[in-house]
Amino acid sequence: MNKVKAWIIAARPFAYPWILVNTLLGVGLAGFSVYAWLLAFVIVTLVLTAGHFYNAWVDYVRGLDKVEEGSKAKPYTAGSQVLPRGWLSLRTVKISTFVLLIIAMILMLFVPVRFDVYGLFVLGVFCAFAYSLFLKPRGLGEVGLFLGHGFATTSFAYALVKPLDYTGVSAGVLLGFWAGMVYTVDQWQDVETDFAKRVKNLAYLMFKANFRVSTLWFFLITGAFTLQFGFILLGLLPVRTLLSLFILPLSHVTAILLDYHFEKGVLLALLSMWLFALLMAIGVLV
Repeated sequence: MNKVKAWIIAARPFAYPWILVNTLLGVGLAGFSVYAWLLAFVIVTLVLTAGHFYNAWVDYVRGLDKVEEGSKAKPYTAGSQVLPRGWLSLRTVKISTFVLLIIAMILMLFVPVRFDVYGLFVLGVFCAFAYSLFLKPRGLGEVGLFLGHGFATTSFAYALVKPLDYTGVSAGVLLGFWAGMVYTVDQWQDVETDFAKRVKNLAYLMFKANFRVSTLWFFLITGAFTLQFGFILLGLLPVRTLLSLFILPLSHVTAILLDYHFEKGVLLALLSMWLFALLMAIGVLV
């Protein structure tokens, strides 16, 4: 495998579109600024990518990522196979982790000097590295995704424009809920491998309890829109964010595919999460 291609696979760029729309929503709610949006996107992407390399490093050392009976290659990424198959050296992965994180820290020199901004950055870095160190091994990956991908990302972008308030927190909680629950759907792919013998996460427990993955998906959709309606009724989010309701037809197709053609279903689940945030952002900005 070409080393550049392997490095890109290890970076897991499939997550970047969600960072793009989550930061767009945060900045849009605070008062749109192209500069703040791009800065938030680049900083969060660097931290996230450093976390991806660190995750590959730790999982490989612990024996969770293996060619056989380890974490499966997903329909959208083969990042778990980069080290086991020798596509990259462990040294390259370690160097990439630290270099990306250092660049992100340098860019923090260009953000507003406020407690909320730096606090959210620290929370994001913590989640990126704590995920592999102790959240994932203890079956708490949803906590890392809720706080990192969703809450910290959206709230950080918001805080680059104006001090964090209940609106920024509400948007972060809503997209954090999406990130945590879609993570559980994603982990359904690993419950029958050796990975599940070491990591008893929520997906594993639900699978053993004979839940259908579509049941989890409908809980996600119901919970997300219930939260959104609640925040709107409280005056924390604008009514225009209900443009996200247009994902409902797609969500029903997703539920069917998750039960009967899982790989296509999980791709639609990821698309639904992206469209939800994008439509909310369009509602705010247009």
